[in-house]
Amino acid sequence: MFNNNTIEITKYGVLSGKIDGAFTIAQLSDLHEKEFGRHNKQLFEKVYALSPDIIAVTGDVVAHENQQQANLPYARNLAEGLSRAAPAFFVTGNHEKNFDHEIAEALSGGGMTVLRCGVYTMDIRGSRVNIAGMDDLSYGRADVEKCLDLLRPLHGFNLFLSHRPEVFELSLKRNIDLILAGHTHAGQIRVPALSNLYMNGQGLFPKYVQGEFTDGDTTMIISRGLGASGFPALRINNPPDLVAVYVEPGAV
Repeated sequence: MFNNNTIEITKYGVLSGKIDGAFTIAQLSDLHEKEFGRHNKQLFEKVYALSPDIIAVTGDVVAHENQQQANLPYARNLAEGLSRAAPAFFVTGNHEKNFDHEIAEALSGGGMTVLRCGVYTMDIRGSRVNIAGMDDLSYGRADVEKCLDLLRPLHGFNLFLSHRPEVFELSLKRNIDLILAGHTHAGQIRVPALSNLYMNGQGLFPKYVQGEFTDGDTTMIISRGLGASGFPALRINNPPDLVAVYVEPGAV
């Protein structure tokens, strides 16, 4: 019960010389239609307490790509609840693949911006923040390099949303400051010394499982996710993860 219903907040700090004032990003990933309290009330309370300036949802709102239908009321309620706190953005995960347009419509109808190889620019406390994202790699239609290059010519703090962390090495030297990713569930069932042996999409001894990675001017943060998928759909030794990123002015 604890490992599946108690939300942990994982905090990260990122320094940037491109901003004048600090701001906060809340990241949610891999919900898989999980509810924390009635209509996700407990989850929303946790998010609101962070007072975020941006909310990023990095894919897999849908429980499973092979289910008969997506829970569209769940998706719309999620979008409405998060959008009350701050501008909210979504990129698709692999489990949205068979419910593509319905999920996008439900989320956008609830006030969330769905990024599909597009850029959204906003002003936060006098600083320009550019947010880009792309469909999950499983869609097989995204031109990954084209999407990553969207931020290359832009001034300001550049944030890229990707469901999978495998884009990290491709993102380097493209003027991307921060990547937020998920997908891994950090193994979902954590067994000491065994949990990082294999990861779908990365194979044996995966490099990008959870946490923070930095190379040059680019940082990537991987959420452990909030829900569970597969069989058994349980998290063990791996509580649900709500990420808070505090971006502050300063030299790296």
